[in-house]
Amino acid sequence: MENTSPFMAVILSEDNMSFAHNIATALGYSFADIVIGSPAEAAVALTSRNSAPRFILVDVAGEQSVILHQLDSMAEHCVAGTKVVVIGEANDIAFYRALKQRGVVEYFTKPVQPSDVIDVFVESSTPAGGKGQGMIISLMSAASGDGSSTIAVNTAYALAQQSGAQVVLVDMDYQFGMVAKNLDVSSSYGIKEIFDHPERGVDATLLERMQVDYKGQFKIIAAPYELKTFPALRPEVIRDMLAILQTRYDYVVLDLPHVWASWIAAAVAASDLNIIVSQLWLRSVTHAARLTRAWREIGVSDEDIYAVINRSGAKFKEAITAKDFERVCNTQIKAYLANDIRSVVTAENQGCTILEMPGTPLQQQLKSFADMLVEQARTRKRMMKSV
Repeated sequence: MENTSPFMAVILSEDNMSFAHNIATALGYSFADIVIGSPAEAAVALTSRNSAPRFILVDVAGEQSVILHQLDSMAEHCVAGTKVVVIGEANDIAFYRALKQRGVVEYFTKPVQPSDVIDVFVESSTPAGGKGQGMIISLMSAASGDGSSTIAVNTAYALAQQSGAQVVLVDMDYQFGMVAKNLDVSSSYGIKEIFDHPERGVDATLLERMQVDYKGQFKIIAAPYELKTFPALRPEVIRDMLAILQTRYDYVVLDLPHVWASWIAAAVAASDLNIIVSQLWLRSVTHAARLTRAWREIGVSDEDIYAVINRSGAKFKEAITAKDFERVCNTQIKAYLANDIRSVVTAENQGCTILEMPGTPLQQQLKSFADMLVEQARTRKRMMKSV
C-alpha cells in the first residue's frame, strides 16, 4: 500500500519541516510528504507516486525563469484538481502573474503564516456555491466530562431564540453523542450518513435529510445511538459539510468529541471560533493547554480561541485559580458558568434546554455567553465588509 500524503511540501531546508507538518495537520492529514529541494526534484518525486497530491506547497528561491520552468515540469505530474501554493522572497507582479497563469492558487512573499496558506487551500477546495457567511463555532471539552455538550446545546438554542438566527447544531461525537437523546428528538439519519458512507461525498440534499428540528428553534444533526468503531474519514468530507452548512445557516455549532484526530483538526481549522470548555482542575487545565497549543500550531489565532470555565464556584475548593489557567493556557477566560448540576440534570430528564426552565443564574450566564458570540459575529461581518 502506498504510504503517501494528499499534502506535499517542497521546502528549501529541514528548518521548515514543522511549518509543513502543521499545515498538513490543519488540512486533516497525519503527515506531509516532504521534498527538500526545488520543484524539479518534486517532479522526480511525483513520478514515483500512484496518485497526485491534492495540495502542494512550494518554497522557491533563485532565478524566476528557472523556477517557472521547474514548476512546469512539476505540473506534468499533477492532475487538474491539484491545488498549488507558492511562497518565496520575490515581490514581483510579473512573477505573480506568471504563476497565476500556470494555475497556481496563490503566491505569498515571506514571511508567511501557516494560517494564510491553510485558508487559501481550504477556500480553493470549497464546493460549488462559494464560502458562506455563516459563523462556525466549535466546542470541545478540555477533559472528558467538562461539559462542552451541555454548553453547545444551550448556546445553539440561545442563538436561535435571542437573535432569530438560523442555527444548526452538529453532534460530531460519533461514538457517544447524546444531543438528540437529551433533547428527546430522534432521526433515522444524522452524522452517521457521513461517517458510515464517506465515499458518497456530501451535498445539500444529503445534509437536508440528516437534519431534524428542535421545536422549530434550530436544526440538529444527531450522532447515532449505536456504538461503533471510528471509520476512516477523509478531512475533505468534513470541510465540504461545513462549507455547505455555512451557506445555509447564520451559525454552525459543532459539538466536538474529546479526541484529537485528522478530521477533528480539519473541523477546528475550518471554524471561525474554537471554544475550550474546562474546569479549574489540574487534569482539565493540563489538557486545555495541550489542545490550545495544538490549535495554534495548525494556524488558529489567539483571538479565535475562547476559554469557558464550567461548573465555576463549586462547593469543593477548585484546585487551580483562573489566573493560573490563563497563564498556563495563554488564553483569556471569556465566561464562567455556574455549578448548577440540578438544572442540567432536570433539563436532560425533561428533554429540553436549560433556557426553557425557570430562571437560574446559569440560565442568565448562558444567555450572556450567546450574546457575546452574536456580537463577535457582527464584528466579524463588519470587518469582512471593510476589506
